[in-house]
Amino acid sequence: KQNQWLEKPKVIEEPIPGGITAYTDAGKRSKKAVCVWYEAGRWHRQSLVGQEGDTLQTLELTAVIWALEHWLNFPLNVVSDSLYVVGLVPRIQDALIREASNPRLGKLFI
Repeated sequence: KQNQWLEKPKVIEEPIPGGITAYTDAGKRSKKAVCVWYEAGRWHRQSLVGQEGDTLQTLELTAVIWALEHWLNFPLNVVSDSLYVVGLVPRIQDALIREASNPRLGKLFI
């Protein structure tokens, strides 16, 4: 089976003018992730409770995935301090699905 390439990338490095900007973060000790954004004149916050087996990286990724799903059909800028997430997200659009060595990480991508 051949891969089909996207004509227009879904991930770009420059901010999208007029797009929502979501700030994501996570805490290893608290086992929580958070997404914060400014919309309609006020700040909003979505807290996400981690699951068993979560690492700091999977928590950080959980927050970004929540934002991507929440604004699926809208321009979105994501700001993250996680080198793991920042390095991973641009590669997702070209990725092939395979079995993950970390079961929790594998579930996040499905």
